[in-house]
Amino acid sequence: MSGRIAYVNGEFLPESEAKISILDRGFLYGDGVYDASRTFNGAPWRLRDHIDRLYLSCRYARLEPAMDADKMEELTHELLSRNEGAYGEGEEFRIQHWVTRGGGISSSPVHTHGAHTVVIFTLPMDYSRFAKGYVDGVPAVVTGVRRIPAECIEPRAKVGNKMNHIQAEFQAAEADAWAIMLDTRGFVAEGPSYNCFFLRDGELLTPPEHNCLTGVNLQYVFELAHELNIPVKRGDLTRYDLLTADEAFFTGNSICILPVSSVDGAPMANGAPGPITRKLMDLWARQVKCDWAEKAVNSLC
Repeated sequence: MSGRIAYVNGEFLPESEAKISILDRGFLYGDGVYDASRTFNGAPWRLRDHIDRLYLSCRYARLEPAMDADKMEELTHELLSRNEGAYGEGEEFRIQHWVTRGGGISSSPVHTHGAHTVVIFTLPMDYSRFAKGYVDGVPAVVTGVRRIPAECIEPRAKVGNKMNHIQAEFQAAEADAWAIMLDTRGFVAEGPSYNCFFLRDGELLTPPEHNCLTGVNLQYVFELAHELNIPVKRGDLTRYDLLTADEAFFTGNSICILPVSSVDGAPMANGAPGPITRKLMDLWARQVKCDWAEKAVNSLC
């Protein structure tokens, strides 16, 4: 297999040779945005949805990628073509887009124009953290680290500085669990890199849009639920709603749907994966013609 290729500021080059300045504002201050999509059976899935969300994040952060979304999509497909030799047939990988404010001198102002950094690269899918969760679910804990409120940073934008989420992950790791973050009012927000869903009495519950990232996979779960006639309700959820849930799962780019077995030690009443969670997982796999859960589990063999 050949080595992976990356795109950096107008150039396709070996990933090992890709570099940006140490004075780039993305490196210095996390001053940038990003998005991540994935493949099923080696083909990109909902790539344009992710690119469109990237451009919404750019508008929020006042970043100028110096190309439109059509060009970004074209470059991405070219990169995937150049990387065909880096992955085996049907091997899954993630597709990463990053836009920073660039710079080049340490005092570069926030309104720098014409020097933005644009990077596109791919990474092989790593199932090691969550593969077993498809069989038995993963435990979750509510962390003391709260989600930064919209008054500070808009949660619907996918911004580069993730220290808040990283601290929540450290806290959850101490309990060998996955993190659920609350907002500053005490309502459920999201996980550090995934959206949260809970089922009670056959109804799918998830936090309101203003409280979490507008996940592409979250929207897809809504579509699956509609097809299965599962009612969906968005609204403020408290720890009570989590502890009394019949089922729960996380959804995100790599994990798709990851069943949750317990919250703060309280097991889900219907187990993990619960029957409705399983229906959603199965429908997703049929629609993309890829049993991503089985592929993840088999990767551990």
